[in-house]
Amino acid sequence: MNTSDGDLRETLTRAALSQDWIKPASAVIVFTADYERTTRKYGKRGQRYVHIDADHAAQKLFLQSEALGLATIVVGAFYDDEVAGVLQLKGTDLYI
Repeated sequence: MNTSDGDLRETLTRAALSQDWIKPASAVIVFTADYERTTRKYGKRGQRYVHIDADHAAQKLFLQSEALGLATIVVGAFYDDEVAGVLQLKGTDLYI
């Protein structure tokens, strides 16, 4: 499925262990990272930098959502390969 083919919430819900709150969400934002890109410059500690950057991005999203009166939720339980397939990610480590 191409990400431009429309609503992926139902497919993402299945890939996230059928967590039903994904399906009715107004928006689903998936954070992804490519470790190789960062570790090429910083070595193994680049993996830590990826986690820090993902955390900062998520924190800013949640704070802005709160300021706008919107609810957010973190989904950490999912099948990496299935989510990557839905989003057509290749060789990418995944955060959702």
